[in-house]
Amino acid sequence: MDGLRTTEVGAPEALLLLATGPGDLPARMDAAVVVPLREVPGVPEPWHGVTLRAGNLGETRVWLIEDDPTLENSAAPDWSRAFPVWLAGAAGAQLMIHTSAGTALQGDGSPPMAAGDVVRLVDHLNLSGRSPLRGLGESRVGPLFPDQTRVHDRRLAEVVSTAAAALSVQLRTGVAACTSGPALCTPAELAWHRTAGCDVSVQRLGDPLIAAAHAGMGSLALVAVTDVAGEHDLDVATIVARAQETAPVLDQLVETVAKGLGPLARERAAEVEA
Repeated sequence: MDGLRTTEVGAPEALLLLATGPGDLPARMDAAVVVPLREVPGVPEPWHGVTLRAGNLGETRVWLIEDDPTLENSAAPDWSRAFPVWLAGAAGAQLMIHTSAGTALQGDGSPPMAAGDVVRLVDHLNLSGRSPLRGLGESRVGPLFPDQTRVHDRRLAEVVSTAAAALSVQLRTGVAACTSGPALCTPAELAWHRTAGCDVSVQRLGDPLIAAAHAGMGSLALVAVTDVAGEHDLDVATIVARAQETAPVLDQLVETVAKGLGPLARERAAEVEA
């Protein structure tokens, strides 16, 4: 954080960590400041190709960072995978919106999902076999065994539900199986995820959610469904194309939610100080 004090990024109230890409959101930010993370001392090497955009969306001061999927191929330590969450948390962010793409896991008793659906996570299973807290001997940001019962913030859920209704977006809810990549899941893995009680399977989501819990940040995780378990001959190009089709709806939803988060962030900050 010390390396950012000489810039004009300002303290964020909310972090937008977008694995689906920034879309048109940077153009909609007021008083925007752009800082390549490679220019900030202390930022781990895997994030050197990523840009921090700071500005206002409505009445909320936000930081926007793309959650780089190439980190799956990095040999960097586990803690570095969640670095932007801790950077924003140390700077004052109280809330995080994370977007990602995922596979719908169909099962009995629930309406079927389809590519293009947007899912608000109500909970998750970290099946990646790792944690960004691993290897930390101590932490000034938060406890090494953080409470994860309130990761998916109830008040953020209410805000996004209201926004989705206003935008006529059908918002699904579900539990995510958080896996590592960078390979697509096997049919047996997807079937097991469903048996474990999950509704979508998402890669690289466990790290930021754990880090947010550790930093005391409330999270809103939105998943754009790009494929459905059981599809054959699926490739990454198809998944990317479907994600791009859903991007405008997801961008609009994130923007609408973010614009009204300032009061909630300040309320959370006051609760912490109390």
